[in-house]
Amino acid sequence: MSALIETKNLHFQYLHNDSQESWILNRINLSIQKGEFVAILGPNGCGKSTLAKHFNALLVPSDGEVLVDGLDTQNDQNRFDIRQTVGMVFQNPDNQLISTIVEEDVAFAPENLGMDPLEIRSRVEWALKAVDMLDYKRHTPFKLSGGQKQRVAIAGILAMRPQCIVLDEPTSMLDPKGRADVMRTIRRLNHEFGLTIVLITHHMEEAAQAKRVIVMDRGKIELDDSPENVFYQIDLLKRLKLDVPQISELVVRLRRRGIHLPDQITQVDQCVDALVAALEE
Repeated sequence: MSALIETKNLHFQYLHNDSQESWILNRINLSIQKGEFVAILGPNGCGKSTLAKHFNALLVPSDGEVLVDGLDTQNDQNRFDIRQTVGMVFQNPDNQLISTIVEEDVAFAPENLGMDPLEIRSRVEWALKAVDMLDYKRHTPFKLSGGQKQRVAIAGILAMRPQCIVLDEPTSMLDPKGRADVMRTIRRLNHEFGLTIVLITHHMEEAAQAKRVIVMDRGKIELDDSPENVFYQIDLLKRLKLDVPQISELVVRLRRRGIHLPDQITQVDQCVDALVAALEE
């Protein structure tokens, strides 16, 4: 099966010169399949956001290539189709909202494509319902909470009917409830609607909800595996100055106390079930 997003020997630098030490992205080879939920982690400055912007041709390679559904991002004629295939949601929801009414904001992109009004209305209703914001369609976006604004921003991308949504730290400016609401929406879009999700995040608990975790450092991919395998490489995560998920650290400490627990624990409910089973032995 062909990849939805594929990078081949991707190199990128903002200031072109002959020194390879200046590469922001260095030899990135990566394939993301349709329907995957991928989280990308890494310390500040490692190249996460720069990589994400290559996925819908906001940036193009200095060397190597990026293909989106088989289309080369460096070909200007492909960029319209690429940006309909891969939508992006950014960190600050206020910077993504432009209208004074929620439904008008979600309709903005389809209107600019000249779609039929009935098709636009259908897409707006569907997108708002998908993010549980249909009841707010007549509201002013700027009176909504941070989490609600971010869900409206996601709806604006959904109205384009993309195959993939790339979210660049979408919860970093939200309170715990807003974070939980946005993550619930992201999971639903992946599980129920089959959308490919690429999530850039600093929060390990969010990354643990993905099916695949990529860890970057200094423009390179250090790890690319399931959350169960990534989060138990505690020494490497600490070396990269990344937080170790609390569940992973708890499981490791319990094992040191002689409690036998399996490796594949990344969620609280999994840990509770495993503890109950261990104590009943």
